[in-house]
Amino acid sequence: MRLPVGVITVVIGLTMIKVNSGQERMVYASLQKRPEIRDVYRLFGEYSFFLVMQAEEKDDIRRMLGDIKSRESVIKTGPILVTKDGWSRDRAVPAIA
Repeated sequence: MRLPVGVITVVIGLTMIKVNSGQERMVYASLQKRPEIRDVYRLFGEYSFFLVMQAEEKDDIRRMLGDIKSRESVIKTGPILVTKDGWSRDRAVPAIA
């Protein structure tokens, strides 16, 4: 399906990651440098961080998650996928198909 001109598709990836004890600061600093990661929140409990990622395609989010999982200090991830389709650039109102 093609979207009308002026309509953007945004994929938001939300994930929790658990890292090895003692590696939190290094991982936090590394994640903060990535432009596709919009926010990093420190968690207390089973997971270490909650990440908000943004991309144009689901595959981009999958690649980011794969890269994050491949880090030695990341023990576990808990991803959630959220999509926003049909938002107009001119109006912050969802377009209805």
